[in-house]
Amino acid sequence: MDITTLEAEAALAREAELLAHVAANPAARFLWFWQSPQSLVAPRKMSTLPAFDAVSEELARTGWPVSLRATGGDVTPQGPGIVNVSHVYATPADLNVSIDKEYDALCTPIEAALGPGASRGWQPGAFCDGAHNVQLNGLKFAGTAMRIKRCRNAPKRKAILAHALMLMRPPRDNAIAALNRFLSALAEPRVIDRGAHTGLPVGTDQEAFAQRLTAEFLTLPHLEPLEILT
Repeated sequence: MDITTLEAEAALAREAELLAHVAANPAARFLWFWQSPQSLVAPRKMSTLPAFDAVSEELARTGWPVSLRATGGDVTPQGPGIVNVSHVYATPADLNVSIDKEYDALCTPIEAALGPGASRGWQPGAFCDGAHNVQLNGLKFAGTAMRIKRCRNAPKRKAILAHALMLMRPPRDNAIAALNRFLSALAEPRVIDRGAHTGLPVGTDQEAFAQRLTAEFLTLPHLEPLEILT
């Protein structure tokens, strides 16, 4: 399974391009695995906080540049041991759009690819904690995010960008330190705990997991044929 390596800003820009393409061409559907060099990615809303520029400059000097994304949520790391998956598609015209349902279409394949011990829910101490975390044995394995656009030529359909950041191994200590430095400088009232996270099951390699996950996405009902990007 090919995994594209791009700087975080370029990867986020490509996600936006894919979403725009599906909004204009709802018969298209894409699955894309990608990774980025060491960095932090924060929601754009955080860039308005008073200390954002100063802490971003400080972190960049220490090897942790900060990029901004259009989706909400919280700050997340990128770098070694992290693989992202982006599933971009249009909803069927005859089905109502439900955020929970679309998150289910993202999380269920990941849970199935992980196997026994996979679940979903909040994980205290995890970065970008949320109800749609994918957990393994009670620890965070993946964080998820979503963007939705109206399809221009098919008003009853919505274009969906569903994204998951997956931990191939538990986050490194320096990633946790960078996250906590960023949050502390912005006076955000939380501390990230490395022990709240986990990686792939013992004995599972990244390639085999990506292949299993691709197979699970191929089985989702009511969607267009899937193009796997490189």
